[in-house]
Amino acid sequence: MTSTITDFLPQITSLQSEYVSLTSVLATETERIGFIQASRSLDYVVASLALYSAEQAQLTATGTQAVKSASAAVSSVSEVLLSISKVENVYGGMTPSYGGNMAMAIVMGIFFSAPTVLGVMFNTWWFGVSYFCGTGLEMAGYIGRTLSAHDTSAIDPFLLQIITLTLAPCFIMAAIYYLLGQLVMVYGTQFALLRPMWYSYIFIACDVISLTVQAAGGGLAATALKEFRSSDGGTHVMVAGLAFQVCSMSVFLFLFVHFFWKIHYLRKGHKELEPMFNPDYKDLRQNKLFSYFPVVILIAVLFVYTRSIYRVIKLAEGWTGFLITHEVYFMILDALMMALTCLLFIPFHPGFMLGKGEIPVQGMPSYKKMIKASQAEEFSENDGKEGGTAEGVYGEPEQYHA
Repeated sequence: MTSTITDFLPQITSLQSEYVSLTSVLATETERIGFIQASRSLDYVVASLALYSAEQAQLTATGTQAVKSASAAVSSVSEVLLSISKVENVYGGMTPSYGGNMAMAIVMGIFFSAPTVLGVMFNTWWFGVSYFCGTGLEMAGYIGRTLSAHDTSAIDPFLLQIITLTLAPCFIMAAIYYLLGQLVMVYGTQFALLRPMWYSYIFIACDVISLTVQAAGGGLAATALKEFRSSDGGTHVMVAGLAFQVCSMSVFLFLFVHFFWKIHYLRKGHKELEPMFNPDYKDLRQNKLFSYFPVVILIAVLFVYTRSIYRVIKLAEGWTGFLITHEVYFMILDALMMALTCLLFIPFHPGFMLGKGEIPVQGMPSYKKMIKASQAEEFSENDGKEGGTAEGVYGEPEQYHA
């Protein structure tokens, strides 16, 4: 259907009214921030009025030269409007993909549901709660990005996605820290450089420090943007927080690879050393599916590690950098990495790998209860008789421990 001049009248009338209102505000505004906001709004109104004027001229042009001139004017004003819109775009001029982010929200919704059900079935509460929070935050983040696809100037969906997608991996890693502690219990504490629960205590604390620094930087950047000042200072603080997170993950990765190498090397090169592993979990270690579990966890850590490095580089480039304004890299190096991590722990859920209930980890209340019950049972069996073998931390001979 061909547009006519009268079709533009309602929009022009509305813009003219807004123009009068904004000029009135500018005449009396004394606050710097309010003046800048009103000026930007006025620039947009003026450019919009110019666009309608150019389109009217294009409709009434009759000669070839006049038509070309009018078309050029429309194109020029459109570019001005686009540049003004980019200034208001909180994604640095990029519009998030509606379809891609909606698909990710659905995928994360599935990953949110499956481990939650499995966690209840197998009573894997630490892992279950951590994954429940992590995948739930991922899903919320992609819902925020989906909403932003319709309005890139809206601050609430932007804050929703940036906060949730920053927090989510910390909960996923909290689950993995605990899994490493359980693996240490399965094989023996002598094969690890830290006590089982220290992996959770130390690296969760590191994640909290990282998030605190990032939050402080985000607050500084947000305040600067609201006041129309440079956000570089706050951005640099955020980069420092992300860099600290990568450093702490590098240390965890080293500790995990060290443990993985020792149990892999001993199992392949010195099968006679199998008795040095914790005998309480001998049947579990003989399960062929379980033999892949340490590899799966290592791959999951590498996925999250890749995502963390990407976020450091992306933010280091600034809010209008190449990576942050090209969503394809986000989809591959952030969304895909986290999706693959979550996917791994559906077929390789701890409930399938370790059985129903959680393996008690040294330092946890459940472990202390298990030791007390074992000691009481042994005392009852021995009926107070002296002798026997010295007991280790698992309740088996001391030779199984460093």
